[in-house]
Amino acid sequence: MAGGYENVLTGLQFERLSSASGPTSGKIVLKNGKEPERIAFLHCIGSRDENAREYCSRVCCMYLMKLAHLAREKTNAQVYEFYIDINAFGKGYQEFYKRVRNEGIFFTRGKCSEVFKRGDKLVVSAEDTLLAIPIELPVDMVVLGVGLTPRMDASEVAKIFGINQSPDGFFLEAHPKLRPISTITGGVFVVGCCQGPKDIPDTVAQASAGAAEALALMTQGRVELEARVAWVNEEACSGCEYCVSVCVYNAIESIPRINVARVNEALCEGCGACSAACPSGAIQHKNFTGGQIFEMTYAVTE
Repeated sequence: MAGGYENVLTGLQFERLSSASGPTSGKIVLKNGKEPERIAFLHCIGSRDENAREYCSRVCCMYLMKLAHLAREKTNAQVYEFYIDINAFGKGYQEFYKRVRNEGIFFTRGKCSEVFKRGDKLVVSAEDTLLAIPIELPVDMVVLGVGLTPRMDASEVAKIFGINQSPDGFFLEAHPKLRPISTITGGVFVVGCCQGPKDIPDTVAQASAGAAEALALMTQGRVELEARVAWVNEEACSGCEYCVSVCVYNAIESIPRINVARVNEALCEGCGACSAACPSGAIQHKNFTGGQIFEMTYAVTE
């Protein structure tokens, strides 16, 4: 169960319960085997909450309405949905929302604040923000619309591939409009829910775009490298390894035998972090040295 109370389920648990291959062969029943008389579906659990995750998970509204439709189809229960806003943005989604409303499902605009036990009933405490009145609704089953979150090991994966993460923990694209599936590391693309919450059509579209980008690189037969890659003046290098620690592309390695750092030009993206961190100035960038920058600045300001 989702929490400390029986008959409080997440959306995935209810999906499994209503499946023909599930533990009850598709029958929606309570823990005691009886059919529920009232079911409440709660939206935005863990999403759009400044105390948890501020982003919208995008898929919760639609999958909760689908589950509510299944509940009405498989039981005689009264079905309630508590929501903040209905996010029905995709093709045919608004029509499905209207269809579900016409099936006799009660929609209440107001986020649930608490679920507690009163006797043998679960009580949903909320506020109807349209009528501006508090509500306490006794039900037999509660289904939580849990939002999408990044994997626990997302930061480790980001380090391995040399890509960034956005503040919400998902992988960050190079540009939200111009390069929506590319990353700062060439040849690494982010598609689907690893980049942010998405529904199935958006995920399929992004996956197709990522495959096309990868095939475009493979059919070229050769790889173009960044011209402004870093290089190390080994005579000035002290082997402090500051550059190794700041390189997000893992393009710099320390050579303990001779106590210097060396750059793998195939991995370097020319970001300049290493040259800025180097205390001895041993790292410069090809075609973008300090002297060249001064000359360009002088030419512009002359």
